[in-house]
Amino acid sequence: MVAVAKIEASPPPIAPERILVVFIGLLLVILLAALDSTIVATALPTIVSELGGLAHLSWVVTAYLLAQTVVTPL
Repeated sequence: MVAVAKIEASPPPIAPERILVVFIGLLLVILLAALDSTIVATALPTIVSELGGLAHLSWVVTAYLLAQTVVTPL
């Protein structure tokens, strides 16, 4: 028997318009994440003081980072 190599077709190239749309979407997500971080960083002293002082700062920052990590891919 003769072994015949099977040549698989490569996927079609991605259209430049589609790449542009994906790139703009990624930039928008990064911009919104930066704005969100800026707003929370500004409001953080008020949030911590409402919760009872600097003793709770690590909990607030940890909760914010966990929530941001979960929500960002969505």
